Amino acid sequence: MVDETGPVKRLPSDISREIATVRRDITRPYFQDFMLPDDDTLLARGGTRSYRIYDDTERDGRVFACLQKRKLALVSYPWHLVAASESAADKAAADLVNDELDHMNFRVMVMDLMDAVLKGFAVCEILWEIRDGRIAVREVRARDQRRFRFSTDYKLRLLTWDDMLSGEPLPERKFITHHYGSKDGNPYGLGLGTRLFWYAWFKRQNLSFWLTFNDKFGSPTAVGKYPAGTDPNEQAKLLSALGAIAQDAGIVIPEGLTVELLEASRSGTIDAYERLSRYLDEQIAEIILGETLSTNVGGGGSFAAAGVHNDVRLELSQADGELLAATLSRTLVKWIVELNLPGATPPELTWAVQQSEDLNARAARDKTISEMGFKPTLDYITETYGGSWTEAAPPAPGGFGDAAGAGGAEFAERPGASKPLNTVDHFTDRLAKTGAKPVEHMVGAVHALMEKAKSLEDFRDRLIELYPDLSPHEFSEILGQAVMASDLAGRVEVR
Repeated sequence: MVDETGPVKRLPSDISREIATVRRDITRPYFQDFMLPDDDTLLARGGTRSYRIYDDTERDGRVFACLQKRKLALVSYPWHLVAASESAADKAAADLVNDELDHMNFRVMVMDLMDAVLKGFAVCEILWEIRDGRIAVREVRARDQRRFRFSTDYKLRLLTWDDMLSGEPLPERKFITHHYGSKDGNPYGLGLGTRLFWYAWFKRQNLSFWLTFNDKFGSPTAVGKYPAGTDPNEQAKLLSALGAIAQDAGIVIPEGLTVELLEASRSGTIDAYERLSRYLDEQIAEIILGETLSTNVGGGGSFAAAGVHNDVRLELSQADGELLAATLSRTLVKWIVELNLPGATPPELTWAVQQSEDLNARAARDKTISEMGFKPTLDYITETYGGSWTEAAPPAPGGFGDAAGAGGAEFAERPGASKPLNTVDHFTDRLAKTGAKPVEHMVGAVHALMEKAKSLEDFRDRLIELYPDLSPHEFSEILGQAVMASDLAGRVEVR
C-alpha cells in the first residue's frame, strides 16, 4: 500500500509479479516445459539439421569473409577492466580477473561467442581448476547450439542420450551463453543467419546456372554426321571422337563421316549471372557489416564515402563490444570474483572501440607546434609513433639549412655532398626527389581509375568524381619550400 505521508511501505503484488509470462504468450512457440526458436528460416528449412543450415551459409566466401571481418574487428580492439570502486577489495578483484583473462584463451573465446551474431546465441563451457591456491579458468570451450535448449524459465538445458526431449539441467557458473538479436526476451535470439540464408542459397543456385551457361556458350557443341546405313561400330567411333574434341587438339574419324562445331546462339545480356552474383554479395555485406565499400570498391566511391562506411563499421564494433562485455561481466567476470573473493564487487569489462588515429595528421600538427618553438619529449615520440628513437644531432651552424629556415632545410645540401649549393641542377634534383611521393600518389590514383574505366567517356566522368580527393596541398607546400630555398641560395651567391 502507499502511504500519502511517506514513501512506499509495501510493493503491491500486482506490479511485483510477472504477468506476461512465456506460458501465457500466444505468439511464442513452446512445447511442454521448453521453448522453441523464434526463427522462421530455422523452423522452415532447418529440419533435423537445425543450426547446421547456418554453417552451410557460412561456407559462402562472402558470408565467411564479412563475418570474420566483423569478429576480428572486435578482437583487435583492447579490452579493459574497471574496478567497481577504489577500495582495496575491489581493486584486488579487478587485478584477479585481469590475470585470469590474460592467462586463458580469451580472444578465442570472444571469437566463439561472436558466433551468436550468425545463429542467435552461442554457448561456451568453462573448465575450472585449482592454480596457485585459487579457483582458476583452465580453458573455455565452445559448444554446438544443437545440443541445447531453453526451458520456459529461461534456463539452459543440455540434450543428452538420457534426455533428448527437454534436456538435463546444468550447474551454476559453468556455461556462458551469449545472445544476439533477442526479441521479446527469446533466449534463442535471432541471428543474421535468418537473413543471410536466402541470399547465400540464391547465390549457390545462380553459380550453378552460371557454370552451365559458361559450359554451354564457352565452347561449341560438336555435331557428328554419318550417312544412312552406317555400321553401328562406325557410329560408336564417331561418338567417341566427338567426346575427344573437348580434350584433344585433333581427332581421327573414318572416311565418309563428318564433324561440325555448333555455336550456341544467345540473346540478351551475357553478364546477367555476374550482376546477380554481385548484387547478392552486396546484400550480404550490407547485412553483416552495414556497408559495402570495404568489400566492393565501386567507381563512384570517394574518400568521404569510405569514411562514412568506416564509421558504420565502427558503430557495429562498439555495439558488439558492449553486448559481449555485458555478457562476460555478468557471467565469467562475476563468477571468478565470487569463487575467489566473496564479498568483493566484480569489475566491469569494457572494450576500447575507437577510431584509429591518423598519424599523418598528428605529425603535421606536431610539426606546426615544433615550429612555434616547442620540443616534444622522447617518451611522447616513442609512445605516439612507436619504434625506437634517439634525438638527432643539431645541424652545423652556418649551413644553408640555417639560412633557409624550417622550410629551406628540406632542400639544404647534406654534408659531404659533391654538388655545389648554388647550381640549378641541384635544386631541380632535390625537388624531383622530395615531390615524388605526393605526385606519385595523385598519378597512381588516376592510373588506377584508368584501369577500371570501361571507356574514355567513363574515365572522363569518373575523373571528375576523383578530383576532390587529389589534393595538391602537400606538393604545393614542398614547392613553396623549394622556391624559398632557391631564393635564399641566390641571395647568398650575389653576396
